[in-house]
Amino acid sequence: MLYDIVIIGSGVAGLSAGIYAGRANKSVLIIEDNNIGGTTVTLPNINNYPGFTNISGVELVSNMYKQCLNFDVKFDFLRIDSIDFDRNIIRTDNNIIEYKTLIIASGSTYKRLNIDTEEKFKLHGLSYCAVCDGNLYKNKKIIVFTKNNSAINSVKYLKNLTNDIIVMDISNGFAFDGIECYHNVLPIEIIGDTNVKGIKAMIGISEKVLNCDGIFVDLGKVTDIDLYKDNLQNESGFLITDENLHTNIPNVFVAGDIRKKSLRQIVTACSDGAIASTEAIKYLSKNIF
Repeated sequence: MLYDIVIIGSGVAGLSAGIYAGRANKSVLIIEDNNIGGTTVTLPNINNYPGFTNISGVELVSNMYKQCLNFDVKFDFLRIDSIDFDRNIIRTDNNIIEYKTLIIASGSTYKRLNIDTEEKFKLHGLSYCAVCDGNLYKNKKIIVFTKNNSAINSVKYLKNLTNDIIVMDISNGFAFDGIECYHNVLPIEIIGDTNVKGIKAMIGISEKVLNCDGIFVDLGKVTDIDLYKDNLQNESGFLITDENLHTNIPNVFVAGDIRKKSLRQIVTACSDGAIASTEAIKYLSKNIF
């Protein structure tokens, strides 16, 4: 089937794009190979999304999903094998999908410490986003994991909330005046019962236990751009767009965390989705298919 707009990814960027495209009366398909909502559905409390003092990720995504359905946006759960950007064709296991315009909103994931106790304490004192969760640790003791300077912006942000910060660099390139920092750190175990109480780590040749109220892991983000990297301009694993989210291919747009940009938040992902969809609609109005 031929669609006006096909969106890859059903995170908040993809859902936002779907809402704007559907309400413009375009035929829209959102393709997802995992859960609807992406990483947003894992968040129990969101208090920095305008208009809501507090909302869960599940509730926010559910509302956006229902909006898409109200505008007759279609969803299909497929794993994409390849994209033919010249012929505007997406190939899956047993299907071929044609598009007039394509919005890529397949998101990104946080790099992890990869230690056994990491999953247990996620959302219980362990966070991957200082801007999202930093306000929970005002005037508390926190540890920030970095690789070289990957966490420099997180540390700058957290310094506005607490003066009790320790940085643990798994490499040896981090430097920030007035911040206690350990280099060449190997994390072993997060300590606590139901909530984080500290971290056990090798620092050089010594094993140490450091107490804290919370841990922020900012080792960067990773994306999966294998489907796109040979055709779309990219840098360090992220796709490059102009300010209106156009790529180097005229009918292909990018929204959300997979895009190279300075701030990755739910609100900016939603903004990206709205802009990308609006630009796709403009493209459709100027071209005859």
